[in-house]
Amino acid sequence: MYAKCASVNDALEVFNQIREKAVDVSPWNAIICGLAMHGHAHLSLRIFSDLLKQNIKPNSITFIGVLSACCHAGLVEAGEQHFQSMTELYNVKPNIKHYGCMVDLFGRAGRLKEAEELIRTMPMEADIIIWGTLLAASKTHGNTEIGKRAAENLARVEPSHGPSRVLLSNIHADAGRWDDAFLTRQAMRSQGLTRSTAYSGVV
Repeated sequence: MYAKCASVNDALEVFNQIREKAVDVSPWNAIICGLAMHGHAHLSLRIFSDLLKQNIKPNSITFIGVLSACCHAGLVEAGEQHFQSMTELYNVKPNIKHYGCMVDLFGRAGRLKEAEELIRTMPMEADIIIWGTLLAASKTHGNTEIGKRAAENLARVEPSHGPSRVLLSNIHADAGRWDDAFLTRQAMRSQGLTRSTAYSGVV
C-alpha cells in the first residue's frame, strides 16, 4: 500500500520488518513493483536479486515489476535477460503486459525494428497499448515508416482512436511530408475523430 502511494521509505521500512518472515512472493512483488512504478528502478532490481536468493519463486507479477524497472532505467540488455529467464528458468509464461514492457523498453532505446519484430512474433494479438507505444516511440525517434505501420495497425485494432492519427500526422510533419500530414488530418476530420488523453505501455 505504501509503495503504491509513493511513500517509498515507509514501504521499505514495512518490507524490511517482514521480509525474513515472508513465505510467499506477494510482499516482494509489492515492493518491487512499487519501487519500479515510482522511479526507483535500481533499488527495485536489487531487491529482485535478493528475492532470487530466497526459497521463493518469482511469478508473473514479479516480472512486470522487473521489466518496468529495466524500462525506466534504460537497461535493455538486462530486460532481455530477465524476459528470457521467465520461461527458461522460472516457467513463467509471458503475457501481453510483459510483451508491452519489452516493446516500451526497445522503443525508448530507439531499437524500433526489434520492437516491431517482437510484436510480429508475439503469441497473442497486439492491443491498442502496444501499438500506441510503438507509434509514440516512432514519433520520438523520427521513424516515419515504422510509425506509419504502427498507426495502421492501431487503426485496425481501434478504428475510432484519434490520437494515433494525430501522432502519425506529426511524424509526417517532422519528416517534412506535409502532404501526408495534411491528408492524415483531413481523414481525421472526415471520420469525426478527436484527440484523447495519452497512454503508455509501462506499468
